[in-house]
Amino acid sequence: MSDIPLIEMKGITKEFPGVRALDKADFELRKGEIHALVGENGAGKSTLMRVLFGVYKPEEGQIFVKGQETTILSPSHAQKLGISMVHQELLLVPSMNSAQNIALGREIQSIPGILNWRSIYKNAEENLARVGVEIDTAIPIKSLSIAQQQMVEIAKSLSWNAEVIALDEPTSALSPHEVSQLFKLLKNLAKQGVGIIFITHRIEEIFEIADRVTVFRDGHNISTWPINEVDIGKIITAMVGRQSDFISHDKSSTVKKEILRVEGLVNHKLAGVSFRAYEGEIVGLAGLVGAGRTELARAIFGADPITKGKIYYKGNLVKIKSPQDAVSYGIGLLPEDRKTQGLVLPASMESNLALVSYDKLSKYFIIKLKNRQNLAKDFVQSLKIKPAQIDKIVQFLSGGNQQKVVLGKWLARQVDLYIFDEPTRGIDVGSKAEIHQLMADLANKGACLIMISSEQAEILKMSDRILVMHDGKIVAELDRREATQELIMEYAAGIKKPMEVT
Repeated sequence: MSDIPLIEMKGITKEFPGVRALDKADFELRKGEIHALVGENGAGKSTLMRVLFGVYKPEEGQIFVKGQETTILSPSHAQKLGISMVHQELLLVPSMNSAQNIALGREIQSIPGILNWRSIYKNAEENLARVGVEIDTAIPIKSLSIAQQQMVEIAKSLSWNAEVIALDEPTSALSPHEVSQLFKLLKNLAKQGVGIIFITHRIEEIFEIADRVTVFRDGHNISTWPINEVDIGKIITAMVGRQSDFISHDKSSTVKKEILRVEGLVNHKLAGVSFRAYEGEIVGLAGLVGAGRTELARAIFGADPITKGKIYYKGNLVKIKSPQDAVSYGIGLLPEDRKTQGLVLPASMESNLALVSYDKLSKYFIIKLKNRQNLAKDFVQSLKIKPAQIDKIVQFLSGGNQQKVVLGKWLARQVDLYIFDEPTRGIDVGSKAEIHQLMADLANKGACLIMISSEQAEILKMSDRILVMHDGKIVAELDRREATQELIMEYAAGIKKPMEVT
């Protein structure tokens, strides 16, 4: 390997509204190495790669490409510098075939305006052969398997003469056999001198593939080790070593009334999920990206169909085929993306707070505006939403106040089961504490809460029980007294054998 790194990133800082995603982060990639990049959800791994690929411009820091300080202006500029990225959500055109996708934007022309299809297909076949895969280049991308599509993405990177390839969660949708094929390819590319950045939540994989590993936490790198100088325990400790100061609710071990029971839920992402939740309880749902947590929430709420399984609500078998059905039973969902799924951004706070309660605010299908105004004023005051103007357009509120509006919408409906998907993501510390207190108050008054969170410290502080998901299944049920961040991570990453959960 050359002494001069292929890539060196120094002091990279990237901020979004209310969030410092990267905080003076450093990273180095050498020629011919596979460098694993790991960390909890939100640690800054993908943001760092998007800075490297020219998607984001950092506020501070330096990037050196083969020893030369470089300002990466755009993804196309990055590709010209020999840097490619295979995103978790593959960026291929489904209706086009592999040859067309590989050539996209750089089509070979015989004469100006006339494509040289012979050369386009030959180039595609050569790059696909380099990744060791045989694909009929005339078949549309949408007809290929996920593993084949991923190979096309890598072949496309090589067609740019890539010397650096970053892969974001490349194995999340692959079978063990497909993972083995991918690893063989990556090792061969590394032998050819390509530097590979391998982002993964499956910690056990890095011992099969990586030369070095860097752990990110809270927007900066904690440590970098040669893979033969570290073990799983050391990596997990580095990943989860943050302090927390979340509010805890008055947890009780008293057996209470069952609110929700799901049995064997199956759909495109869930592989037979069963669990129970009770009144006055906060159930934490932990797991890594792609484990199926959000899909489970959406299935219970009727937003995603289920192909098999049963849902019992307050002891009765129910058919929830739509969110309207869920609302009618008394189930509320605070979605992961409040801006696109939880709010009507161009509408006022008044309209949003009443969004699921219009049947209670109307008579003979006529909305009583005075009732709507009074409802909005009550919740703006009780939730301390700022500014306290019910006609304020929601899109102009801070993230924390937007989240309070989503919560207020369900409080106005007076539901008995709340499903919170990442309730404090992207909001400031003060608003986070207020949301936690609201959740604690709901549980103390007898409501049942299911909380999905990528922050394990939040899960540990707020939950009575913790369910851990991996690959579409619940693989562990942990009492709050026995749960640790390390134990949760081991189950979430598939390191520990699943326990039986009913």
